[in-house]
Amino acid sequence: MRWAVCAVMMAVALGQGGAQFDVGRVRGGSIYKVAVSRTPEQLAFGATRVGDIIAFAYGLPADRVDRQPQWMYNTFFDVAVTTPGPVSLPEQKVLLQKLLEERFGLVAHKLTQNGWVYAMTAGPNVTLAPTKELDTTDGVAEFLPQRPVQNLVGASNTLSGFVGAKHASMGDLAAWMYTQVKRPVIDKTGITGLFDIEISGGPSWGGAEQTISAVRKSTGLEFKVELGPVETLIIDRAEPPNAE
Repeated sequence: MRWAVCAVMMAVALGQGGAQFDVGRVRGGSIYKVAVSRTPEQLAFGATRVGDIIAFAYGLPADRVDRQPQWMYNTFFDVAVTTPGPVSLPEQKVLLQKLLEERFGLVAHKLTQNGWVYAMTAGPNVTLAPTKELDTTDGVAEFLPQRPVQNLVGASNTLSGFVGAKHASMGDLAAWMYTQVKRPVIDKTGITGLFDIEISGGPSWGGAEQTISAVRKSTGLEFKVELGPVETLIIDRAEPPNAE
């Protein structure tokens, strides 16, 4: 079935920062393929489920967003946050949360429980390349594939080739791994500073064991399972824009 894009494009200019929110509903189709892109001035999603957008905005794996209404599973949206000047990825995520509140009526709360987590520690042969001097537009870690990926933010990531990040702290690495292994990763390395990280996983890899193996081989970091805090985002209310 071909995609049909409804004429429901909406924009609102925020008084602070001049950010613009765009939301377009995409109907039909049986193929689920997320497209996400980022520049310092825009964060955009194409044909994406709202649950995946929420997960990205709050830095959680998609399966940690609970009580999603049924429409979130079978309706897709084009969503973009655009700013007049460059902003950091964390700032874009805050704006994305604002978009979700204003355009989708999102009301949610976090629930923290004790559960199994990965403790990330420094192994005997850590190999990390200190970052080059920060420039004015690229000062926030952002893990991006250096070859195409099937799905950057959803629950079924299949990564190919390499994933890399510039100016990444160990906390940044742990946060990215959380979205890949579907279990919190706690930084216990004691390593400070920023690094340019490349993670090589071979021609095709994904899932917790493959991700941990790839990170271990690429960085020399070690991982072990232990009890720790596990966060879930509970959706209290959400509705599609201009719901019929």
